[in-house]
Amino acid sequence: MALQGDTKKRILDIAEQLLLEGGFEGFSYKHVASDLGIKNAAVHYHYPAKSDLGVAIIQRTRRRFGRWCEEIDKRGEDPSKKLEAFFGIFKPFVDSGKLCFGGALAVGFKKLPAEMQAEARAMATDFLGWLENLLHEGRSGGFFTFPGSPRDQAVVVLSSIQGVLQIARETDPSSFDVVVRQIMRSIRT
Repeated sequence: MALQGDTKKRILDIAEQLLLEGGFEGFSYKHVASDLGIKNAAVHYHYPAKSDLGVAIIQRTRRRFGRWCEEIDKRGEDPSKKLEAFFGIFKPFVDSGKLCFGGALAVGFKKLPAEMQAEARAMATDFLGWLENLLHEGRSGGFFTFPGSPRDQAVVVLSSIQGVLQIARETDPSSFDVVVRQIMRSIRT
């Protein structure tokens, strides 16, 4: 028999995959329970409300990103390499045809529970903040040049990646690489 912590993690894993396949409204506890071969009550035991499950997924994603940021900073690479590594976070979504976390949460964002909206905004702030700092570092170090503030450029980069993920998933997977190359061309000195 699985340990409680293991069941809780497995619930979170399955729910995350379902979220990435169809957004938050695209699955129910019944889907999660069925995939795990458990009863709905077991899912409710660990996550009493679906919003609790949604918040847990976003918080785990934010922790993963935080660990990724620490790891990438330890490498001591130049800002161009760090930015390329950032784009690498999104490449698996192109290859799998799944939504990225930002896209999955954007689907029906206004219908998400308030606590999930707050966590999703915090996640976007995490990504934008990291990008802003990287772009500032890159411009200060002579690696990047771009008009406007690092914050403005971070918004352009992140929105370009979010948009091309949709295009890549729906029509042309190669468009992701095209956009990444174009971003890099447009900011490198």
